[in-house]
Amino acid sequence: MTNLKPIKTDKVESVKVTIPAGVQWLAFLTSPVEAVGKYWHLTLSLNSALSIFSMVLLSLIGGDVLTARGDNQMPVGVRPLGMGSSFVAVADDANAIAWNPAGLINVGQMAINGMTANLHGIESLQQSYLSYIVPLTDRNAIGIDWTRLRFGDNELEFRDDRITFSYGIGILKSLSAGVNVKRVSMGSVLDGYTIGDATGFGFDVGFRYQPTDWLAVGFFGQDITNTKVNFNYEEIEVENEKRNEKDKVASRHLRFGMMYKPLHQTILALDLGKGLHLGAEQWIYNVLAVRGGLTAHLNKITPAGSETGVREPFSLSAGGTLRYGGLRFDYAYLNAPTLGDTHRFSMIFGFDYDPKLIQVDSIVVRDVLLSFYQQYHIPNPLSGELVLTSMFKKDLNVSVSVFIPEYMDRPLLVTRDTLLPKAGSDAGTKRIPLAFQFNRKVERLEQDLQTEAEIIVNYSYLGRTRELRQRQPVMLRQMGKVAYREKLDPMVAFIDPGDPVAKSFATTASQISIESGDLAQFGNLLTAMKIYEALNSRGIQYQSDTETPFQSIYGKGYVVDETTSYTQSLLSAADLWYIDVDGPFKEMRYPRSMLTTNDLIGDCDDLSALYATLLEAAGVRTKLVDVGENVFLMFETSVTQLSDMNVEERLVVQDGGKLWIPIDIKAFGTSFAAAWRGGAVAYDDAAREDQLKLVDVHAAWNTYVRMHPPTSVEETPLASEEVARRIAEGMDELAAMFNN
Repeated sequence: MTNLKPIKTDKVESVKVTIPAGVQWLAFLTSPVEAVGKYWHLTLSLNSALSIFSMVLLSLIGGDVLTARGDNQMPVGVRPLGMGSSFVAVADDANAIAWNPAGLINVGQMAINGMTANLHGIESLQQSYLSYIVPLTDRNAIGIDWTRLRFGDNELEFRDDRITFSYGIGILKSLSAGVNVKRVSMGSVLDGYTIGDATGFGFDVGFRYQPTDWLAVGFFGQDITNTKVNFNYEEIEVENEKRNEKDKVASRHLRFGMMYKPLHQTILALDLGKGLHLGAEQWIYNVLAVRGGLTAHLNKITPAGSETGVREPFSLSAGGTLRYGGLRFDYAYLNAPTLGDTHRFSMIFGFDYDPKLIQVDSIVVRDVLLSFYQQYHIPNPLSGELVLTSMFKKDLNVSVSVFIPEYMDRPLLVTRDTLLPKAGSDAGTKRIPLAFQFNRKVERLEQDLQTEAEIIVNYSYLGRTRELRQRQPVMLRQMGKVAYREKLDPMVAFIDPGDPVAKSFATTASQISIESGDLAQFGNLLTAMKIYEALNSRGIQYQSDTETPFQSIYGKGYVVDETTSYTQSLLSAADLWYIDVDGPFKEMRYPRSMLTTNDLIGDCDDLSALYATLLEAAGVRTKLVDVGENVFLMFETSVTQLSDMNVEERLVVQDGGKLWIPIDIKAFGTSFAAAWRGGAVAYDDAAREDQLKLVDVHAAWNTYVRMHPPTSVEETPLASEEVARRIAEGMDELAAMFNN
């Protein structure tokens, strides 16, 4: 610091600076004036004293136009000031440090804010502001800002600098807190000589609670410890008792705020402190904003020499914003009660440090077979597959959802997972099976439908949830279509004993009275015979499908590339349904359609599903018999010992401690005994050639939901007398099989 040298004049006077009554309410006056007059005891010329007074007056006027009296707090931020200084509960941009540090976590991106203004139209009285906010996570953010108030002319210069370090944290989902630590630096220069220098520290705290998107409340304790500064007396002679004194430059100021959003782009705000602050903001297409505000001072002021107080006039403000990409240009107009108006300008640059963190390598969405639509809610590579690669150096938590508009009520979350850093060729890559959760609208589709599936990938980075959306074509295959790979398990979805039509038919057939003689002890056998002949009476016949016969689709094609170890292990680990959604497709007949229409012809899988449905509805357990290019069924007899049945061993199948009878579906139109013999021969041949597979219908139902069309149908009455006649004609042939 330069030594203060006395000023030589012809007339030397000790000057006592007196502030005119009309402006005594202004902040900033007390501390610096007393600093000049009280601590330094300078003897100056009258001209010099007046220069000091002018500096102090102007600088202090500019520092607290819209805030309460007696506080050396410098309001900053063009947007908050344009809203009447009602920003404590809003606090969602780069001005949050100065208005409520609890709002730092709402910024959601890196942001730089710069502001400058000549207060009240005075060129020599300048205010500058610069802030920088960095989100650390979605619940933590830091910031730093710098504020300067400066007055300067040819004789005198005064400055007030404040640097603030800020931290905000999300305590709960709706509650956040923040703290500011600020360093205050003040100084004055007269005719090139430093006449004052002071430093100190202050603290702010803030809280913000936002229970909904449209409502928030906030609290801001500014300068909670009454910010004070220590003057530097090293080169100035003062009394020893004065050296340890501190001067208060900012008093504690408590503010409460509330924000209400009646519409998505509309904000109404209120702050209450030593004044009442009201503000409003309206965004237009997220590009242009207009705002306005009002400040009503609650306390009265008492000018010097007056015994009564008067209420300070209210202040008005207005402003707007123009946004272009990551740039935001703000303007505010402030109408001061006694001084000139102030125009403030600022520019905010918000940016995401967001390089390409996730790469979508591929998306495969396979045709959906609506016959099995209730199975698709389980993530499954046979539904589709998304391949993601992390391009980031740290772990990334991701979530993947799938949505098909109209046919899904909401997006289905298929996974929450972590993408590892990409350290090698495959380290950062993950395969994610897709899934769908359809509503019942798909049941009403009368033909195949080409639509789009939306794949949504979310991840969190730098305080914000990032989202990737991609659309992929998907074919919805109407109910009734099916294709098989290596297993017949999907067929059980068509075996629905709960179908009212099937239940009625099976009950009526099984209750037909017949003369059974010695066969009466074999209840399941007689029930199976009754249902078989009931179908014969309806005219049910086997015929290979000319367009897509069962033989042409079974075991043809593959839905996934099984050369990859990932796919193979996944298919092995999960009990997935093996459906070849790449076709070729077969029009599978629902049992009820063959019971209620005159279309009575079906191929082997159609008739197997029909007969199995009726047997299960009558309480007879069934299994499908897969012999490669043909399928039929067998039913449980409830007999455990071959000797109890007294038939040839080759005519029955021993499985699970019970005897089962195979039925050749192709034999419809002939007798029950002929179908039994044909089934036994086909079973024996397949077993000797090691081509035999059995599908337990009940076990497969754990994977495949039983379904039937939602259409209302009229049942065709069963000709019971015709059925009884057919049973009687075949009884002798059947009995002969037992006598052998």
